[in-house]
Amino acid sequence: MIIIGHELIDFKPFCKIKNIDKTANISSDLAVIFAFKNGQNLIKFCQKNGINFAVETEIAKEALLANAAGASYISVSGKKAAKKIQDLAENYLFDAKILLKINNENEIEKAAKLGIDGVLLPEGVIDGDI
Repeated sequence: MIIIGHELIDFKPFCKIKNIDKTANISSDLAVIFAFKNGQNLIKFCQKNGINFAVETEIAKEALLANAAGASYISVSGKKAAKKIQDLAENYLFDAKILLKINNENEIEKAAKLGIDGVLLPEGVIDGDI
């Protein structure tokens, strides 16, 4: 299981962005994360510039498109949506890994029981729109 944001596990945080202007200030060793619904231009920008990216969505169609567009991760908030998207990922052999957003380490086991690829704790994301 992938665990991003836990103090015991070495990780590179995601840099949350909302627009292309903010990507100039991002270190090349970080991956960006953004909402799919507002990020189609960001996806194109990341593809063109070789930037590792993750998208946030609860919608199966958006997850399918994000995977096909080259997202490394798909971050999902709800357990029900995460399970649905994880099932799609397994059925269609996604390259992207599915991450369930959780609030604390006590939720890791629940995600594991659902068979989700990984979890994303709040500490795994830094704000790039400062």
